[in-house]
Amino acid sequence: MLLEMHCHTSKYSRCSQVGAASLVRQVKKKELQGVIITEHHYLWEEDEIKALRVEAELDENFLIIAGQEVETDIGHVLVFGANRTIEEEINLKDLRAFFPDAGLVWAHPFRNGNIPDESKLLNPILDAIEIFSMNQTPKENYLGLKAWHKYKFTASSGSDAHTEGMAGAYPTQFDHPVVTMQDIVTEIKKSRCRPFFKEIPKSGTNIIVTEITIGTKGDDEARNRIILKNITDDKKWLAAKSSSDINAFLCKNGFGEGEYRVPDIIYVNDKEKLIIETGQRGKNLFDLLTHVDKTIGLNYFRLAAQWLARFHNKNIKHGDIEGAIKKERKRFDSYHKSFTKTKSPYLKQIDPVINFVRDKEEEIYAKLRGSFVLNHGDYHPKNIIIGQDRQQDITTLFVSVIDFGNAILFPRSFDVGYFLSQFESQFYAYPEISKYCIESAFIDTYIKESDVIPPDFRTQVSLFKIRANLSIAAYLIKVGKGQSPEMKALISRCIS
Repeated sequence: MLLEMHCHTSKYSRCSQVGAASLVRQVKKKELQGVIITEHHYLWEEDEIKALRVEAELDENFLIIAGQEVETDIGHVLVFGANRTIEEEINLKDLRAFFPDAGLVWAHPFRNGNIPDESKLLNPILDAIEIFSMNQTPKENYLGLKAWHKYKFTASSGSDAHTEGMAGAYPTQFDHPVVTMQDIVTEIKKSRCRPFFKEIPKSGTNIIVTEITIGTKGDDEARNRIILKNITDDKKWLAAKSSSDINAFLCKNGFGEGEYRVPDIIYVNDKEKLIIETGQRGKNLFDLLTHVDKTIGLNYFRLAAQWLARFHNKNIKHGDIEGAIKKERKRFDSYHKSFTKTKSPYLKQIDPVINFVRDKEEEIYAKLRGSFVLNHGDYHPKNIIIGQDRQQDITTLFVSVIDFGNAILFPRSFDVGYFLSQFESQFYAYPEISKYCIESAFIDTYIKESDVIPPDFRTQVSLFKIRANLSIAAYLIKVGKGQSPEMKALISRCIS
């Protein structure tokens, strides 16, 4: 059973901008089963609640009940089950003494950067802690979740609604149906309630990524979603931190919202090797293209090209050119070793290709390094998110790009060639998609959106596409697919 446990109406809370009837109707609209109105230092009377139910045109199956929010020496506390209005600020110990059977919940305790210690969170006077609140930042909500996991107290959530759009956004989930205030207090005291949210951990090499989705859909049909990235390797941490710096820069320079965007960085903690960023609603380009109509798919494909051109148009010079070139030179040695070590049947065919690409890149280093800009470095369909801010409004369509951990200063043609290579590889099993998402469509769209294009741009793209093919070939050898049909097709593309 889902209840809104923290909300205010303009009738008795001067800080609220929403009428009581509008508020409870909004909570019902969010498909919750009830609402607890918690005015500041005011407890609604039973006859007022009955009149509200009539005004809002809600039947008896929807629970409307009243608690109150009071000022105490530890901050705001939600009081459930008091038999009268508590008109003045009160000490927490006195509050418990006056109302020994009430349910006391510490409201938004992590607000304004506050980090309560263990003794405060486990104070026996309190029955629960409100860990999620719309009156806390995403970082503060994360700290609440972290504390809950560590200390295992009873937790709740509440929107702290002061406007209609907030109402019902952060409900508390009760394990069993509740009908009366006594039922609610009993369930809280027996720890049979919790915040309504999802927490999905995904482990990878040297990283644990956790997606946290809090509450119900908002007015924009989106849930509050954050991504936690815990890095366990020092070298990977430096790359992840550099990636977050790029994200933060782009957010402040035209990619924070709108049609072309990146996730916002919420929190970076060096000690914990933790990065928190906003979650991106939507699906990656690979998943979408395997399910949508080709006209829609081609539009998404072009959006990916437009995003990339706009990113390159920022002309970001952040990075180490000499370091990037040194690393790139080492790659060619590793490609050669991959083929020789495994006695690949393709060695004689691929060696001239490796040497050709290496020599051409050296020419580019000598002539064009002054034009190098920041490249994403791993621009492929699974790092490109397509979504809509509002499900029914196509004008809110957006493309967002994640994972700048491999970003390098290089010719802008690198990202384009890399994308085209990865696209061919990822859609190897979907040849029908490659028939309409063609290379020329991506390149033409990119060129149209770009502010600067070198005369030999298409030639550079072809070169870097082969370079990316070599990386994919080395990967296939590494995972035991060095003689697979996919490898055969890849070698054919390299030498054609």
